Amino acid sequence: MTIFFNSNVTLRQGRVCDLLRRDVDLGDILTDAAHATPGPVPPPPPHRRHGCLWGCLIAVGIFLLCAIGGGYYLYYYLNHAVKDTPTVKAAIVLVDNDQAARALLGDNVAVTGASSFSSSSDLATGSKESYVVHVKGTKGEGDLTIDADTPKGGALHFDKLSLQAGGQTLDILHETSNPGGAI
Repeated sequence: MTIFFNSNVTLRQGRVCDLLRRDVDLGDILTDAAHATPGPVPPPPPHRRHGCLWGCLIAVGIFLLCAIGGGYYLYYYLNHAVKDTPTVKAAIVLVDNDQAARALLGDNVAVTGASSFSSSSDLATGSKESYVVHVKGTKGEGDLTIDADTPKGGALHFDKLSLQAGGQTLDILHETSNPGGAI
């Protein structure tokens, strides 16, 4: 430790306390490397960053929620809402009244689900609908294919109504006796 004094400091009666009360150059003491704190304080470590991990996880989560919601809506529509369409209800009435279909399916024919559907409407020409629904009766079950057309201002007309059940394909419209299949 080095202490520097001004040149005008004098010792009176040999007291050390006088030295400390007088002009003492403390600049060198405070900057002396032996007694100083070790350099500047290092900055704190940076926060842990995950890059785009959180953003990607949020995007994937939103996508999954949309996919699950859309899938559930499609499942609900195919299995519940298709049953209530007027075209499918009219087709079930025709299947229920057909003797060959009743021999395969039995009584109380009902729609249990749908595997595909298509519908288009035009103000000038009318609407076209196409369904493939799963039907079940007391004796068996099968797939009913429905193609219907409703001209503008006209009545519902079935273009195709066929039942596949028990390894057989039945034409419910019986084109020879019902060429138009109009209802």
